[in-house]
Amino acid sequence: MSATWPPPIAEPELIERLAMDDEQFRTYITTFLAAIPPRICDEAAFEWACAYPWVRPAGSYLLSADGGVELLAELGERERERLIERHAAPDGERLPLLAIGSNAAPETLQRKFAHFPEPADRIVLAVHGRLHEFDVGYAAQPALYGALPATIFASPGTAVAAMLLWVTPTQFTQLTWSELSYRLGRLRTRFEVDDAGEHFDEVLVFVSRWGALTVDDAPVALAAVPAQRRTATALTQREVLELAAAMTLGPGTSAEELVHAVFSDLAGLGPAFATTLHRAGLPFASERWTPYAGGDQFPP
Repeated sequence: MSATWPPPIAEPELIERLAMDDEQFRTYITTFLAAIPPRICDEAAFEWACAYPWVRPAGSYLLSADGGVELLAELGERERERLIERHAAPDGERLPLLAIGSNAAPETLQRKFAHFPEPADRIVLAVHGRLHEFDVGYAAQPALYGALPATIFASPGTAVAAMLLWVTPTQFTQLTWSELSYRLGRLRTRFEVDDAGEHFDEVLVFVSRWGALTVDDAPVALAAVPAQRRTATALTQREVLELAAAMTLGPGTSAEELVHAVFSDLAGLGPAFATTLHRAGLPFASERWTPYAGGDQFPP
């Protein structure tokens, strides 16, 4: 199955942001972050950052309109097949969007979609499987909540766990707005559904503009995201925050100090990130990747 390309984005401001080059985006994000007031980072906020990418089921699930989670493994085979056929039909409106980090967590999706008036826009089918030839690493820039979020990097031979979300155009637009520092694109590679004998050859995915964080010039992987035939060193979120703290704030600085600094003055950390984390970021590159540049610039 092919992912719809270009995807249906109708909001001019969002298209403009996606089409920004690196210099334009740095100006944009600097202005955006400067408008964020200092926030309180208590123990719960720090632990929440360390828990990224947060809790998600081990297998495929359906997020219902009321926020409930139904595991597909608990359904009968025919009922499960009908559910997948209804949401992933080639002639349907839903789009196959890869979730590699927090967007795979039901709580995240419920928070982003709960306000939509149409029930269909609150329902998501999340299919668990393996993305081939790539691994999941850390973006070389903390998010607003203090964690280093996920991004993919090329890793020949690796098959990394991920969720394929079947989302409506409304949901897709919402997720694209929320992935502030990410590029959108189409990835041509195999996504193999667990225990179903089914696969998809194209998916839509977000990749960090800051690149994947490297250590000794090699990207590191999220230990919380399992993978087969992984060659990258895997670190926990707390471990990578300790590493980022030492890089940006100086040796001996703790992960907790870095997260507190992000909450109190993320914009002020910009120069330190630019000379440390950003320089250690491996830009995403793959012959399998087609970036979105706005409007109808790419043919289907």
